[in-house]
Amino acid sequence: MYSFADVEERLVEAMLVMKRLSDREAGWLRVKASWPDIIRERELGDYDARGYLGNSSDIPLKPLPATRKDIAMMEEAFAWVLAAKPDDRRLIALAIGALARGEKRVPWMKLRKPMGVTRGADGLRMRYERAMRKVVIAANASKSAPVACQTL
Repeated sequence: MYSFADVEERLVEAMLVMKRLSDREAGWLRVKASWPDIIRERELGDYDARGYLGNSSDIPLKPLPATRKDIAMMEEAFAWVLAAKPDDRRLIALAIGALARGEKRVPWMKLRKPMGVTRGADGLRMRYERAMRKVVIAANASKSAPVACQTL
């Protein structure tokens, strides 16, 4: 049985996996030619072409690409959210997005404007909890559903 916290954590993980997916359209738009542009280094010295010092700790690491298992788990978690109403799905996405960005708690006051609410941050929190209860029920129902066998 999934708890509220389990489902919320799984949705945060799904959001982080979604951020790791490549944007193929943007990649296509960046392609200009088969030959790369020439980058001239104006300041030769201790800096490399990216502008960082020679230390490897200065260079930001790229996240690993998502695996098939990660994508399957992401799609399963996002399918649970379909149990909520469309307006509540938007609220869930905003709240989970804030948690995925590293917020310790959901900033309900900041979510009022995107949700079109002028007052009632506590009302958004309660609405989120009601919507997430439906998502938890859907997650537990899909967990107990029988898995169909595929034959070759």
